[in-house]
Amino acid sequence: MDKQPDRVHVTLFLPGTPRDLHEWGRALDVRGFVLTGNTLRGGRSPSVYGIRLPFLGKASLPFPVELEWVKNDGSFGQAFSSETTSDKQRSVIERALGGLVLHLPVDLHRERAAIANLVRELASCGALAVRHEGSKVGYPVGRWLELMKGTDPGSLYRAAVIVLRNERGATTCGMHAFSLPDAQVTFDDDTDEGTANGLLGALNVYQIEETPLLLSGQTFAPDAQTPRRVLHRWPDATYPRGHACHNPFGVWRLGRSGSAGEPAPKMATVPIPTLVAVLAATEEKAGRPLTREEVEDLASKCTCITMDHRDAQALERSRGYADIDPSRAWEQWQIARRSA
Repeated sequence: MDKQPDRVHVTLFLPGTPRDLHEWGRALDVRGFVLTGNTLRGGRSPSVYGIRLPFLGKASLPFPVELEWVKNDGSFGQAFSSETTSDKQRSVIERALGGLVLHLPVDLHRERAAIANLVRELASCGALAVRHEGSKVGYPVGRWLELMKGTDPGSLYRAAVIVLRNERGATTCGMHAFSLPDAQVTFDDDTDEGTANGLLGALNVYQIEETPLLLSGQTFAPDAQTPRRVLHRWPDATYPRGHACHNPFGVWRLGRSGSAGEPAPKMATVPIPTLVAVLAATEEKAGRPLTREEVEDLASKCTCITMDHRDAQALERSRGYADIDPSRAWEQWQIARRSA
């Protein structure tokens, strides 16, 4: 389950007018980019008919990007919601010959300017729209670039994250573009759809803007007048692991309005290797699901190291996924194993 530090953080889909990857490559070469195989790099001067023209150079890409080209199968227009694109815009998207899929090895907020610059250059080459594959939220390319301007975390949130609702509650989807957990709240007498949207948006924008150290048992409120709610982190149960919308950093579950906080340990106790990896390997070797007693026994006996909570947070992000909570090992393992 361990992932390499250069894993894909963000995947973007851009329908456009070029007819294949070779045609995209020619257009990008003029803009100062180099497409070698399926890897795009930038930073050199562009060329026209083989002549380098430094004064035209705009390419500035501090990381390589893996590209795929996909032929329009007739579903491109349907891939963009009526809430973010007009019928006319979707009609134009529907006529695109194909599209680029960009696999970015960086977080959306940390490389906001570089990603926006790349998409701006792709728009000049024929890109029509942008969809974040981690949430399926998409916009016409001009509107997407407007959301990427400046430093406002709220616009970044709108560019990458959606809220999923059912009769029980609401859950956000897309926060793994920032290597951060999503958020979830249950509907009750104090929490209707509007309240849920406000709570989830406030928590997620706070995460994007501040990158706070949040721990299970702490409480959150969007302002001093709103009753606080306890937070607990759980594995993502909405999408299975491997799905583009699965968040490997989990989900913050918000408790009821006014729910009390719980004391947090001064230091983080981190299983090495991760508890979820130990349980997965043990279950695979056993050839059957582990019992509650077995899971709790492994959780109580796993090798751990103690470190500062900030260091544990950095370790998790470099690893690329959150471990399960040893104190809730059985309940969280049932979600983690189902998502595998």
